[in-house]
Amino acid sequence: MAETLLLFAILVAVATATLWLGRAVTIIYPPMVGLLYRDGRLQRELPPGRHTRFDPLNRTRVVEVSMVERPINLPEVTVLSKDQFAFRLSLSPILTVTDARAYTESQATFDVDPLNRLFAASGIHPAVQPSLSAAALDASGSRTLAEILGSPAALTADIHARIENAVPGAVFVKVLLTAVNLPPETRKMFTDVERSKMEAQSAVERARGEQAALRVLSNAARLVSDNPALANLRLLQAIEATKGSTTIILGDSVVAPAGLATKRTPPAAS
Repeated sequence: MAETLLLFAILVAVATATLWLGRAVTIIYPPMVGLLYRDGRLQRELPPGRHTRFDPLNRTRVVEVSMVERPINLPEVTVLSKDQFAFRLSLSPILTVTDARAYTESQATFDVDPLNRLFAASGIHPAVQPSLSAAALDASGSRTLAEILGSPAALTADIHARIENAVPGAVFVKVLLTAVNLPPETRKMFTDVERSKMEAQSAVERARGEQAALRVLSNAARLVSDNPALANLRLLQAIEATKGSTTIILGDSVVAPAGLATKRTPPAAS
């Protein structure tokens, strides 16, 4: 009886050790979800949390997929406008995964990390870059450079509409335009055009000011011509407004402010 109990205890200990050593623990943190594969076939999707499974032969793998919206930083895209200007766009699409399985299985290669998880080798779905480049080239080719610079939101909306469902198992929420890099000669040309517009506007404003001043002087001259007494009144106002010793010459007469002597200036000899 004692030997039977001892044998049973040994078997229980061996089974417990086997279960303990053969278990695999995976902890998934939000916003990630896990895809549990066994021998290359999907078993189930794992929500965030702690997951324990029996896998003594290491036949399972877990692929973690982020379900949160995230911007993707890509190299600049060279495009050509409708009026044949070549330039570069810095675009940052925002992608969110809607179907973790379709998104994962549409990628070709994976790297295995020491914790028995799988990740996409590049971290970016391989369909993102070519889809974005083709959409940017098509959208830019239907617009002039002036239209693109004047309304960048219309360009990004067009690019977004072209690539919204280009990646399996994911959608592009929107596309951000972070920079438009023009060649130096193109940038100088647009700068010269804007400077010319501002200079022309400034000249127009100066001409308007001169016309207004001439109009005021013309009205004043007409009033003085029709009413000679106004000239004398204006003269008296000027005398009252003067400060210090000021001499005012009217023809051959000298008119001085109050307190100063007034003298007659003889006409010059012929």
